[in-house]
Amino acid sequence: MAKNEALLIFNRSSNPSRGLLLANGVGVVDSDYYGNEDNDGNIGFPFYNIFPWKVKISRGQKIGQGVFVTFKKTADDVAEGTRTGGFGSTGK
Repeated sequence: MAKNEALLIFNRSSNPSRGLLLANGVGVVDSDYYGNEDNDGNIGFPFYNIFPWKVKISRGQKIGQGVFVTFKKTADDVAEGTRTGGFGSTGK
């Protein structure tokens, strides 16, 4: 990804009928996440299961959708350092 891109992760429209809701609504994967030694570029989908029974997700099963978007930064953006985190690392 380019530095001015992000990957938005969405739940599949069929998942709520199976009881699966994406815990964070929409996931945002920043461009500096890819190639990070701490996460090896792996992207996770944190689901809530709203049903009282277990839901099996099989290897290779489609569980989400990704959309690449470009963005602009504000003039007062002054972030410093290199981020090396994953879930919730912004603002630490």
